[in-house]
Amino acid sequence: MNAPARLSLYGTGLVAVFITAFFTAGAVVPEETVQNWVDDTSQSEHHGEDGHDR
Repeated sequence: MNAPARLSLYGTGLVAVFITAFFTAGAVVPEETVQNWVDDTSQSEHHGEDGHDR
């Protein structure tokens, strides 16, 4: 098998893995957990763990 064929096969497999992971995460992770992550991220963007601005 030549290099372009191997690279395209590898790329196709990589895309398939990421698509599968995306849909699996959507089905498995509860919406409440996602919302908590978003809320935690938006609150910690402006302050470090010690309470000081970054």
